[in-house]
Amino acid sequence: MTTVNIRRDNLSASTKTGNLLADTDLQQVAEESQISIYAISSAAGVNMEMGAGADKVISDREILFIGTSVDKSAHLVTDPFVVEGGTNLSLFLRETAAAATTDVLLIIEATPTGA
Repeated sequence: MTTVNIRRDNLSASTKTGNLLADTDLQQVAEESQISIYAISSAAGVNMEMGAGADKVISDREILFIGTSVDKSAHLVTDPFVVEGGTNLSLFLRETAAAATTDVLLIIEATPTGA
């Protein structure tokens, strides 16, 4: 299993990040894998977008849980999905609140399916 932990502090109001998976172990998945994403934010108003190759697998999904540590039993963002080996992944956050800075914690896991 490959795991990437991302902490994005002080996400500015009304902005979108660059690709948070660039230059990580999950920028490109080595073999067919199930992808699981867990996330929390310090305030409401953060949306997530994830791409797998040319497909958008998560489109403007709000991170609903508020807290300071990720609990895998409670903070799964979406149902796990499978990607083929060699797939490029991208992950973007968008702060939708007009007057806030927000901290976000994410865990992205790629578990080989053995196919």
